[in-house]
Amino acid sequence: MIRKIGRFEIRGELGRGAQSTVYRGFDPQLQREVAIKTLHFTHPDPAQNKVLLDEALAVSQLRHANIVPIFEAGEEGGDIFLVFELVPGQNLAERLRQGGALPVLKALSILRPVLDAVAHAHARGIIHRDLKPSNILIDENGTPRVMDFGIAARVDAPSDSRDELSGTPAYMAPEYIDRRECSARSDVFSAGLVLHEMLAGRRAISGDSLGEMFRRILSEDIRLPDDVAVDERLGSILAKALARDPGLRYQEMAQFIAALDDYSETDEAPVIDTVGRQATIDFLLRRMRHKSDFPALSESVSAINRIANSETESVNKLSNTILKDFALTNKLLRLVNSAYFRPAGGGNISTVSRAVVVLGFESVRNIAITVLLFEHLQNKGNANQLKEEFLRANLAGVLAKDIGAAAGMHDLEQAFICALFHNLGRLLSQYYFAEESDEIRRIMAQRGCSDDQAAQQVLGISFEDLGIAIARQWGFPSVIVGSMRRLPPGHLRKPATTEERLRVLAGFSGVLCDAIGQGEHEAGKQQLQKVLGRFNEAVPLDEAEVMQTVRRAVEEISDFARIIHLNVQQTAFGRQMQQFASSADEAAAPPVDDSLDGTLLRDAVAPGVLEDVTGNGAADAQAVLTAGIQDISNTLVDGYRLNDILRIILETMYRAMGFKRVLLCIRDAKSGSMQGRFGFGPEATEIARNFRFPLSFTPDIFHAATSKGADILIHDIDDPKIAGRIPDWYRQAVPARSFVLLPLNIKGSPVALIYADCDEAGGIVIPDKELSLLRTLRNQALLAIKQGG
Repeated sequence: MIRKIGRFEIRGELGRGAQSTVYRGFDPQLQREVAIKTLHFTHPDPAQNKVLLDEALAVSQLRHANIVPIFEAGEEGGDIFLVFELVPGQNLAERLRQGGALPVLKALSILRPVLDAVAHAHARGIIHRDLKPSNILIDENGTPRVMDFGIAARVDAPSDSRDELSGTPAYMAPEYIDRRECSARSDVFSAGLVLHEMLAGRRAISGDSLGEMFRRILSEDIRLPDDVAVDERLGSILAKALARDPGLRYQEMAQFIAALDDYSETDEAPVIDTVGRQATIDFLLRRMRHKSDFPALSESVSAINRIANSETESVNKLSNTILKDFALTNKLLRLVNSAYFRPAGGGNISTVSRAVVVLGFESVRNIAITVLLFEHLQNKGNANQLKEEFLRANLAGVLAKDIGAAAGMHDLEQAFICALFHNLGRLLSQYYFAEESDEIRRIMAQRGCSDDQAAQQVLGISFEDLGIAIARQWGFPSVIVGSMRRLPPGHLRKPATTEERLRVLAGFSGVLCDAIGQGEHEAGKQQLQKVLGRFNEAVPLDEAEVMQTVRRAVEEISDFARIIHLNVQQTAFGRQMQQFASSADEAAAPPVDDSLDGTLLRDAVAPGVLEDVTGNGAADAQAVLTAGIQDISNTLVDGYRLNDILRIILETMYRAMGFKRVLLCIRDAKSGSMQGRFGFGPEATEIARNFRFPLSFTPDIFHAATSKGADILIHDIDDPKIAGRIPDWYRQAVPARSFVLLPLNIKGSPVALIYADCDEAGGIVIPDKELSLLRTLRNQALLAIKQGG
């Protein structure tokens, strides 16, 4: 390694590119460490060197807190070198590689000062030309700093097109690729790509060659992937920044900034806090991610929320998401078949799809998220306090829903989830920051202050702000996030909007839980009367109605606790809530003896529905299939939508037999082909989209099954005896080596096909009893199709 460049001593290498190297250097004249970037050209060109040095001089005049300044520039041995401020930290590209996608709040807090820096340069006639994550440094204080204005674009261009293009292909604007136009609008496009990458956790543009990347930039509209949840307003802002036509893009960086600022000032947007508050949130989130369960919990809740507002196949997507987790699936089905939900009707429920039909989409979503919270927030050393918080949160949710119903309000499922998450910050803090939570309680007891005041002192942030930051990261809609804000003190007026109503219900149920936590009825009753006086206009219920609702909610929570194996009597809050309800008046329900959890649980589950069925044995498979057949029979009698029946049938097969995927194909009369529609299992939606074959004669196994109405099991698609009858389209579309075909024919004509597979050869074994039950399910599908016309 070289020892010196100009007067600067070389003390190490920081990074290397195809035509550049960055060193850690030392300036003996000014006694400071610096970063030195050397630029190597295959064919040295004095004229080009002069242009670069002139540009370096112009960039060195920039003075902005978010720009890495150039201290000096010169030539050494025919190569240009640039001397920068040494910024300890890492660049944004490294951060994204290590941590993946950023929450919206964090992404905007990084992008906003970057745009300010670029706008400052634009005002002085300097276009960056190579804005990308690796040119954005995050210093030790979390401050983003932009580097390489106007310089790297000329150095890091692809070697096979150096005479024509300058910059990094994946971040080039369409007009630059097509017409070599470079302007402020080009930097806007690149900034949009940086925001896209922060939200998605991966580059927006990729390809096997320069030509492929250029084709995508020139011909495809860039949109966030389906698995990235942002609200419609932010999606529109990003789409405008990434418009292929520069005339439709933000014309100046200042317009992009104004759009983001306007977005950030609305209720729907994440509020970009001060540097100190944001740094605290980021620090706490990093600590939480060190717990192995937090990423899994975050992904599960986020996945459910991403499909919560889907207008297409939301039932199928929700079912698929829940079915990935056997424990969640089984506990959810036990819950929906319990006395806790039985008043909703519908008889035995054996599939998640059927649960959605009977209980409604939002109800199943709320059950799933509630169970996920309980399953993940387990900690032996901190179990009792966690159970306290979990019980309190669930009681608040049930109270909000029941009080809303008693008051004639709507949005009851929204009320439940809003109240459940009203104190999310406190619940998660108890699990992830147990010692700090103990200290918070100690400060509250000593000083008589609120939990938020104590949390601010110990954690540096209130429980409210912590909960809201996590709820946003998990993709909860703004109406739920808004309900997490504490109500103002004093008397409350009648809410005028849905958002206000949900916030009032969440707040009211929370303070009711505080009163219930008094345990002794007289003490609790005094506090209850104060609460009712404060909320008498906002929630028009008298004391008797509220007490009746409280008793009913306590009974519901006791039932719920038994089902999830949570012993109410072992928690202080559980004993207090039962004492409060039972002492309210002589008609109150007696306390539940939770020592009988196992027996009561078996009684609570509807007959014919097995507990903890995972489909891992003949008896289990037969039980799931039999329960599904009964479930479908009930649905056929009660009235149904055809797609609901078909989903329940496919899900029953999927759960019972352990197939990797189960798909339904429907005949397309216009094209004379069988087309995949939907299914269950990994990549089922994408595979169904590519699953298409003609119904006209083809010498393959699919035509044999559909034309003859024959059930066919293929053990190995590469078996020499059968390999020639496996069509090419199948091998390209599906990774499975074994599959079964169950055609649905009416009067000899194929109308549909059920396909199920396993990735491994020989992975499907169907005993006679299970085959008979599968055919019964297939016949139910045929009956539903006939009745549905």
